[in-house]
Amino acid sequence: MLYVLYGLTMKILVIYESTRGRTKAMATAIVEGVTSNDGEAKLINAKDFEALDDACALAIGSSTRMKKPLPMVRRVLSELPDLNGLPAVAFGSYGWSGEAPGIITDLLRERGATIVRDPIRAKDFPSDEILEECKALGVLLSERCAK
Repeated sequence: MLYVLYGLTMKILVIYESTRGRTKAMATAIVEGVTSNDGEAKLINAKDFEALDDACALAIGSSTRMKKPLPMVRRVLSELPDLNGLPAVAFGSYGWSGEAPGIITDLLRERGATIVRDPIRAKDFPSDEILEECKALGVLLSERCAK
């Protein structure tokens, strides 16, 4: 199922910033879920993010540092245009407090996104159960793109 609107391929953007590979593992699992449902996803390190382009859904993840998302994710969030109901979700890992996914969710909502589910959080490295939840999230996002 490849989604096309006005001749453009619709992609789910999975943007992340990770310090120890934990949040990246979650992002990779989300992409696996999208592709398992015949969707198209683009995995983007937040430092490389340029624009939403033809996104049909958005997942943004960050590790939590000092009770905040990491700096490049904060930059991405500050540069987002009005999201006009774009399906979106937050995710991330943490060692102590884990506020980043909630902060990301709030900022996505303020930008006009439609939040498709509560954020996924993983303490330390995501368990197999959390990674399966991330894959299921990828399937959910690809289904939202098909609508």
